[in-house]
Amino acid sequence: MNKERIKQFPFVFFLIPYIHISLAMDYLFDSIIGIFLFVLVTAIIGFFAKRTQQLPLLVIGNIINILLSGLLILQKSPLVNLYHSSSPFTAIAPLCVLFLISQITGIFWGSFFIKESSLTLNKKTSDR
Repeated sequence: MNKERIKQFPFVFFLIPYIHISLAMDYLFDSIIGIFLFVLVTAIIGFFAKRTQQLPLLVIGNIINILLSGLLILQKSPLVNLYHSSSPFTAIAPLCVLFLISQITGIFWGSFFIKESSLTLNKKTSDR
């Protein structure tokens, strides 16, 4: 495999309906561990996307995942039956926003460390 294919591998995560899986985990186990787990994973993927300059792939992955979540709701997936809310869309919408915010946070830290590493590289080259 070439390097570009390996860099794109983490974005396969967006083909998994992680919004539904996090809600199912939370309702089955009566905890919010699923949400915390996927918030952490999405922040790491946002950080990775910024570090490898793959933000367009991140945007495409988010669109695919949101469409996949909507499709699962419309097809009355067994995961939807686990929600205790009156409408599955009311459970999914805030989670989409939460996961997008965690990705933006990951992107911010990725850009921060890119700037930090370029500053230290410039400082090392100017010291010579």
